[in-house]
Amino acid sequence: MAASPPAARAAKPPQTMPVSEIKPGMRGHAVTVFFGEKSDRFEIEVVDTMKNYLPKQDAVLFRSSDPRLEHSGIVGGMSGSPIFVDGKLVGALSYGWRFNKDPLGALTPISNMLEVGELPYRPEVLPRPAGPRGRSRAGTKAWADQMLGLSTDPLPARRRPEELEEGLGMAPLPLPLTVSGLSPTTARMLGETFGMVPVRGGSGPGSSEAAAKPKAKAWEPGDSVSVVLIRGDSSAASNGTVTWVGPKGERLLAFGHSMFEDGPSNLPFADAHVHTIINSVDRSVKMSSPLTIRGAMIQDRQPAISLRTDLRAPMIPVKTTMVGPDPDLPPRVYDNEVAFGVDLTPNLVAGILSEAVDESGRDAAEVVIALHHEIAIETSKGPRTIELDEEVFFPQGLIGRVLGRSRGVLTLMVLLDNEFEVAKIRGVEHEIRMHYGSPVEAIEEVRLVEDEVRAGDVVRLEVTLRAFKGDTRELEIPLRIPSDAGGEEIEIQLTGGDGAIPYRPLPDSLDTLVDTIALTYPPRSIVASVYRQGEGLATKHGLVEDLPDSVLESLVDRSSTVDAIRFKRRARRVIPTETIIEGQHSLKLDVLPRKTFDDAP
Repeated sequence: MAASPPAARAAKPPQTMPVSEIKPGMRGHAVTVFFGEKSDRFEIEVVDTMKNYLPKQDAVLFRSSDPRLEHSGIVGGMSGSPIFVDGKLVGALSYGWRFNKDPLGALTPISNMLEVGELPYRPEVLPRPAGPRGRSRAGTKAWADQMLGLSTDPLPARRRPEELEEGLGMAPLPLPLTVSGLSPTTARMLGETFGMVPVRGGSGPGSSEAAAKPKAKAWEPGDSVSVVLIRGDSSAASNGTVTWVGPKGERLLAFGHSMFEDGPSNLPFADAHVHTIINSVDRSVKMSSPLTIRGAMIQDRQPAISLRTDLRAPMIPVKTTMVGPDPDLPPRVYDNEVAFGVDLTPNLVAGILSEAVDESGRDAAEVVIALHHEIAIETSKGPRTIELDEEVFFPQGLIGRVLGRSRGVLTLMVLLDNEFEVAKIRGVEHEIRMHYGSPVEAIEEVRLVEDEVRAGDVVRLEVTLRAFKGDTRELEIPLRIPSDAGGEEIEIQLTGGDGAIPYRPLPDSLDTLVDTIALTYPPRSIVASVYRQGEGLATKHGLVEDLPDSVLESLVDRSSTVDAIRFKRRARRVIPTETIIEGQHSLKLDVLPRKTFDDAP
């Protein structure tokens, strides 16, 4: 991590007042930015104190008679605005109510926030995702799910806690997610993902700013601050207010509540310009733009976020090239950088990828998107680049959000969230090529030409393919039956290349996991598989097939699915096609023994 320019000399931190000395009726003032970059004050009056509103944390209720707040109410983006009583800092404006008729809010005591400021910078600790909530399992367990075809969809029965209504409860002020260079659809997608309110704003200097040396800034309580998630041709940043500045000016506390509540963090932050306040009956918010990167957010805790101006957080370059169907139009290139986080980075890349597709136009036509992903990473074995290709058919025009679950994004998730190691992402590049048309066929029917099937025979499968909104055609596929399958019942399965998963040894490192992910069948192919009754094992040392039952039982650890995974023995053939193949069909056949001379007529 590179060091930031030294902070300008800060004023001496103000004296603080403990909650025990705060009484109803006491008057004071808060400081925030209403417009531009200069802070302003507004008067407040203490209503009362709620003891242990949160574990080991009180909440002080206050009301403001300022005409600006009489109209807007407590504003999203004021999170962290310092509140002073008798000239002493008592805490940060941080809580409010939706649809509130009066400017009534609550503050987080400064004593709780200062505890966060004492926590160290820990770049070696990476925040983990909050919880599975229906996500596929991690590491080798996910490999078992894929091999065995287990579903990882969440149960639909009861509503989850985050889906319940907030009611009349006091809640942390929503953080405005200032976005620019993003469509309303992408902004809404990111807002829903991060639990923020998307607000159209502007962006500061692009990614080339890293080469410049910004002028040092003397931070003051009440300054506007933004945690930067995306910068470049697009921008996304959450906005709030600085509460406290350390004696040397290099340590800041802000927000008065968490951002993601991830604990140790490493995200860039910038100073910000407030354009205006958008007044709303529901919840008013500040419209702002991030300016210059000033340092790193190093802690994200319940009472506050902790910022350091002498540190610089890493960002990952993401380049997206969109090639449209019209050869007369030049390709559109989008250069951005995204913040680094186990769960954060894939979501940000998904947003950028979706935006590139949405920006090209939602033509209500049949469209095929060909994607090429290049992900430059570094593992414990050294640097390498992963290349992935896929095709997606849209029957009624582009839907960018669908590409948020593309193979490139899912691979990023695995690289950052697996049981082996966290890969260092050096850069991501996407190339998207758009073509009009519907080169898609579905497998409609499969028939066996022969009257009987014997071990070792080459049988012919008559496959009926139906074009999208078109006619059918017949395709004959020869397939050899295993020579030792006599007396068995076999299953022949035909599917498109995207629907078949190659068998691979269990991964024993991130690099072998990456090799497994990169091995796929082309979508423009038919994969014909012969599944047999016997089983084999996928182990970390390779595939072991054709095992006797007694040996199979002795090798499988019944208390764990980690060491070995069972699979059906199979033979497989891949038939290239000129179209994307969809659908799946299967046949069950009884295989007769191989013919001998004694069977001859």
